[in-house]
Amino acid sequence: MAGASALVALSLGGCQSGARQDAHAQDGSVCSFMAPTVSGTRNYVPRDAKEGPDSAIAYPDPETPVYCDRPIAESLRSAIELANYTRALQSVGLFNILEQGGPYTVFAIANGPLQRYEAQFSGGILQPANAPALKSLLGYTIVPGRWSVDALRKAIARQPTHAIGLHTLSGAILTVSPDPASGQLILSNGAGAVNRLWVTGIPQSNGVLYFTQSLLSPVFPQVAPAASSFAKSTQSVAAKPLAPLR
Repeated sequence: MAGASALVALSLGGCQSGARQDAHAQDGSVCSFMAPTVSGTRNYVPRDAKEGPDSAIAYPDPETPVYCDRPIAESLRSAIELANYTRALQSVGLFNILEQGGPYTVFAIANGPLQRYEAQFSGGILQPANAPALKSLLGYTIVPGRWSVDALRKAIARQPTHAIGLHTLSGAILTVSPDPASGQLILSNGAGAVNRLWVTGIPQSNGVLYFTQSLLSPVFPQVAPAASSFAKSTQSVAAKPLAPLR
């Protein structure tokens, strides 16, 4: 999804103030990023046409700005590509957490992967019976603390395993490590599944926001008699453990 859909930073002079500002009234003083959109491809059909236009250039998907001095919750609401993720967070009661001071690091799931995940559930993932599974999945995307790309790379560099484990709101560990081939940071759940980043590290007033290319299901290991060498090596950089969501 890199290339045309890649994150584009607007040259607005950087975040010069920690206070919330109106981007229109404070021209040149607000840091912002353009969040990509792919889920709405060719969703506009002219009134006199039976099918959508052949050219994506004729009716491009709208990109939405994400401002660095806004809280994560506001950015989620404004990003078209995270509409399903935002609705899901609201349905299980996790959205209001991201309205608080935090800080939190969010590895948000784009519309496409979440729609494919939802297709596995009869009646849709938002049905009350599916709430525990959804809450566990979404809790696995939220990490207490402010983890920018630089902070992640520095923490990884200090570990002999070249990976760190981050405690998530689901209670499961999210592993972050560099991809051996590209050097790009990737996420994994400890059971072989990998999730790549799409938009990397938008600073927010109460944390950091990422877009991911797919999703990861949390893995809860069985109780072990002793911590593994990997767990010991990542303990110093992981956020404080939290009780699993219920």
